[in-house]
Amino acid sequence: MKTKLLPTFFAAAALAALPCFAQDPAPESDGTGPVAAEAPAETAAEPVEVGETPESVLDQWTLYLKQGGKTMWFIGLLSVLGLGCALERFWNLRRSRIVPAGFGGDVVRAWREGAFGKVEELCAKNRSVLARVVETMLEHRDEEDFQAAKIFAEDKAGRELRLEGRKSAMLATVATLAPLLGLFGTVLGLLEAFGTVAALGEMGDASVLADSIGKALVTTVAGLAVAMPALFVHGILRNRLSLYSVILEEEIATIVSRAFAPKR
Repeated sequence: MKTKLLPTFFAAAALAALPCFAQDPAPESDGTGPVAAEAPAETAAEPVEVGETPESVLDQWTLYLKQGGKTMWFIGLLSVLGLGCALERFWNLRRSRIVPAGFGGDVVRAWREGAFGKVEELCAKNRSVLARVVETMLEHRDEEDFQAAKIFAEDKAGRELRLEGRKSAMLATVATLAPLLGLFGTVLGLLEAFGTVAALGEMGDASVLADSIGKALVTTVAGLAVAMPALFVHGILRNRLSLYSVILEEEIATIVSRAFAPKR
């Protein structure tokens, strides 16, 4: 009797344990059970392929330009002006254009010999700031007091150096205005973002604000990217002009003292 009850007992135990095994489905499920429900999670965990990145750097910059809006065009114009001013200043603000080496010695030798025509030729060939100062000295070579000639020469040198300094003022303008334009674009982007939130309310999502936030960030980065190199170059040119100013003053003092020495 007991032997006949054993199959019935094992069958009942198997039926009781069946729900526990059903929580871990078998791999050969046909997709109608729990395996089909987990399929979207496995799809979302798949890594993004590298081919989905932008095609080129030019396309990425074009996207930034579109996101920034019209403010980016003004920042780009400032960058062009700053670049042109920097190239012009680096080309013209050289020692050969301010205080050419050896020019003062040639002027003093010709001056002591009384060959003022040769001095004029030297100044005409070398169109530097020092040459223009020497031309002013030639106009006052008949002064009895050499201090008067020195004053005229120093005044001429000061005016020339101020003109050279004003030519690099565009870099200072670019360095000041570019961040302000970037901040202006940032404010516009934030205004658009807040306007979108106010219009959509709770129905909006982060993707709707992507364009406005992109404008806010791109214009700030562009303004700083233009302003920092402009400020750096402006500092280099200012230091170079200060150095050449000191050299020019020493050269003028040497020429005046040696050229007008016999008249004292």
